[in-house]
Amino acid sequence: MTHPSPAPGNQIDVVLRRSGVLGGVAPLRRFTVAILDGAIRASGWQDASVSVLYCDRREIRRLNAEFRGFDEETDVLSFPAVDDPEELVGVPEPHLGDLAICLPYTAHGAEEAGRDLDEEVALLLVHGFLHLLGHDHDTAPKKKKMWRRTDEILKALAAIPRPRLELKKGL
Repeated sequence: MTHPSPAPGNQIDVVLRRSGVLGGVAPLRRFTVAILDGAIRASGWQDASVSVLYCDRREIRRLNAEFRGFDEETDVLSFPAVDDPEELVGVPEPHLGDLAICLPYTAHGAEEAGRDLDEEVALLLVHGFLHLLGHDHDTAPKKKKMWRRTDEILKALAAIPRPRLELKKGL
């Protein structure tokens, strides 16, 4: 289901499939749209689209095995629409790619890092989005650059209200 983003033009599709979210999902959808819309604008894109799947551990493991060859869980996967995002410059309404986030795995990572789940989700949305734009962290200089850009975007989006996210126990 598509939900309009705050800035006209950008489109953020959010799908929740066995995500484990307790209560209504509307706050997570609004938060996701706001964070990604802000990241898109902060990165100089306009009229762009990104889709996000929030899923369970089984689904993220399946996706990781199928598309990356790693039969293990992870927090976020990024699927860029193209190998080189420069190919999309000038394309009307470019689809930048898709993200998959495993909320149960993310909740565990947030707890280990001493962060709230909403902050961890914001970090993963921006981090995953930067992968869609070709950023990577496979070398020390690239890692430094990517985390610096992640921090810059998160600081620019700090005023976005954070929802109180809770997940079902035992996921």
